[in-house]
Amino acid sequence: MTVTSGQARSRREIVRDAFRAEFVKLLTLPALWLTTFGTWGAALVLDAAFVAAAKQGRGDATSTLDVGLAAVGYLQAGFIVLGVLAATSEYGGGQIRTSLTSMPRRIELQLVKALALALAAVPVAAVTVAVGVVIARFAPVDVAAPVDGHRAAQAAAGAIAYLVLTTLIASSLATVVRRSLPAVAVLLGHYFVVGPYVRDHTDYAAYLPDAAGRGMWLSAGAETGTSLGQWEGSLLVLAWTLVALAAAALVFERRDA
Repeated sequence: MTVTSGQARSRREIVRDAFRAEFVKLLTLPALWLTTFGTWGAALVLDAAFVAAAKQGRGDATSTLDVGLAAVGYLQAGFIVLGVLAATSEYGGGQIRTSLTSMPRRIELQLVKALALALAAVPVAAVTVAVGVVIARFAPVDVAAPVDGHRAAQAAAGAIAYLVLTTLIASSLATVVRRSLPAVAVLLGHYFVVGPYVRDHTDYAAYLPDAAGRGMWLSAGAETGTSLGQWEGSLLVLAWTLVALAAAALVFERRDA
């Protein structure tokens, strides 16, 4: 019993230390900071542009909240890049071998990496979403539907969750590809070219992560490009994320470092 308890405690310590190392590693990557600040800068510009358009009566927004969150669909590009860089940075200088030396269990290491990335992405997503909400709140536009506090919190939480899950999906694909440019090209191609095209031509596109995710923050009256509600869209995007994480973990476990 004493040995088993000691072994269990040792495993917890290894996982804890690995998580701390992965989180600190993310915080020390200059490319991730550049991506973060670039995303926030883009948020300021795009949110101001959407507010200006709404004041002139352009756009499909049905509430001030929709105006504030309209840029999320574009700003997800920054989170795609964030997830890709977080994954591929391990392979540029062979750092993945160091990680495996400290934690040889690959499935556990991959899960720790995903958890650290999710935790790091939350504040980035929260600031990104808050920028839009604040700009729309203090630059009121002439839209019909008022927004209560509960709906605003629910939509903001949905947008933050969507951006974090998108980061994990991007990281999973990058783990399989192991190269930044191909992973970014595939993901941006899907989210900004293939996805919108498919949404215009088939109802099945509503079940893709980009289309389902729009229902996580846009109101029912807005043009979401999907018939799914917030909870259905959230569960579907979560399912896509879990599948992507599982696929990345299996590939990572079976492939040479």
